[in-house]
Amino acid sequence: MDWDLLQTFEAVARLGSLTAGAQALGLSQSTVSRRLAKLEGEAGSPLLLRSSPVRLTQRGELLLAAVEPMTEAALAAHAALEDTLELRGEVSVTTVGELIRWVLVHALPDFYAQSPGLRLRLLADNHVHSLAAGEADIALRFARPERGELAVQRMLTETYGLYAAPSLALDDETPWLCLAGTLARLPEQRYVERCFPGRPPRLALEGVEALGLAVESGLGVALLPWSLARQLAVIEIEAEAAGGESPGPAPTRDLWLVVHRSKQQLPKIRAVIRWLRATLTAADGAVILGGQRRSSGPRVRSP
Repeated sequence: MDWDLLQTFEAVARLGSLTAGAQALGLSQSTVSRRLAKLEGEAGSPLLLRSSPVRLTQRGELLLAAVEPMTEAALAAHAALEDTLELRGEVSVTTVGELIRWVLVHALPDFYAQSPGLRLRLLADNHVHSLAAGEADIALRFARPERGELAVQRMLTETYGLYAAPSLALDDETPWLCLAGTLARLPEQRYVERCFPGRPPRLALEGVEALGLAVESGLGVALLPWSLARQLAVIEIEAEAAGGESPGPAPTRDLWLVVHRSKQQLPKIRAVIRWLRATLTAADGAVILGGQRRSSGPRVRSP
């Protein structure tokens, strides 16, 4: 069968839409649609339903299960051709934008001093790029993947706490803030909702950085990761100080480094992993912002 047709089907099935599949493959949506129609014509039946997101038919599920090992084998073959002892070429790293802005960008001079022949692509978004399809070489994610031929290692554990601006008056009516959109489904947001039962948030923002800046400006209290809070002029508080209640210890989240097994031994990949490990180990102690170490200040407990 035509590999282009199978690769197109795999990308659309994995990403959930023709548009996302077209973007991942660098094709037009009309080309993707034509390839799917041709593949379904050869199959003699529909393989996926054009809903949002797309849904696989029973035959589509069987085909996807058969195509995934082929995709990984193709990536392994490509990696074998790339293998070289010279640290040259490009390595792409995908992670959330906050981690790139808060941590990785400040460590780039060290990286290029150590590996001047390498080029980096830092993909800063929440889209889960496929390592098996070659969309990225390395992923840093707060959710551990459960599928695929992947090598996974924990890099650090992010801790959370309730924070407020020092100037904010703390009483039983102190407003609280939260995340919006897809981020509202995160476990840490469920935790902060339990801190203030029956009280709607004053403000919901789709972005952790924006939430931190809103807290720093005195708009209310919010649950923030320590790596962000220690860069802001905020103090950590107990929920009771803002009229809430403590549902138990604040959540933590592990950051995982993920690489496809076919690439993990490539010299250029290993060089980037060493840099990431050293950078994140240092960041676990103190994030440097603008050359200065900043603290989140004292913790305020309830009376």
